[in-house]
Amino acid sequence: MAHEPELIKRANDVLQRMNAMVLSEGQENPLPFFVEFAGTPKSGKSSCIEIVRHFFRRVGFRILAPTEGASRRTPYYLKNNLPAFNTWSASYALTHVLEGKYDAEDRYQIALLDRGLFDALAWFELLREDGEISDEELNAIQQFFSLERWRSSIGIVFLFQTDAPTSLQRENAHTLIDEPGSAMNPEFLPKLNKAYDTVREKFQGYYHLISIDTSESQGSTPESTAKYVVTKILDVLDERSP
Repeated sequence: MAHEPELIKRANDVLQRMNAMVLSEGQENPLPFFVEFAGTPKSGKSSCIEIVRHFFRRVGFRILAPTEGASRRTPYYLKNNLPAFNTWSASYALTHVLEGKYDAEDRYQIALLDRGLFDALAWFELLREDGEISDEELNAIQQFFSLERWRSSIGIVFLFQTDAPTSLQRENAHTLIDEPGSAMNPEFLPKLNKAYDTVREKFQGYYHLISIDTSESQGSTPESTAKYVVTKILDVLDERSP
């Protein structure tokens, strides 16, 4: 990212005000400020998280950025059972919300979640559409993972979406084979985008949700997207740090 003096100055100002805030005795710790990155594969989530993490850490914020669970941490033996796989991934995300929220020692100021609770809602929506879970199971699962007790910790959800051709082009740009995968194929990706659209409508008002289209036609870059994300985060932190 190009040097952004105004953005750096603004972030420093917010950090100073956050550090100056004194919690009243008995007040629940409001930190960290959780930011979730949800959305389709190859939509730029992970790249954006890394740029955003680097920016805030260099400014001086204490950052929590746990490893994404679904593709990197989920036990291999669950990958053939999609309800179990997604339940584990959602629980993994919830674990980091709880650990970050109640960690009185590290006192992170910002937590960046790569696929969190909102993201899980969409994947369960897709499982119901595919007949993997029932309507009753979907309602119970979504009600649990959207409980105000958890979701109130999530300050912003950035929903990254891109069209299937863009996802597949990015997936195959630096590979030696372009055979489709279970998720990276032109039939699955539109279904997943539809699930995100459904959940966005269903849970409108539950989250501070910001949609970002990173399809090739939009002409965005990882740097321009990250600058936009940082600006939106600072907008909310400005309001919370008078």
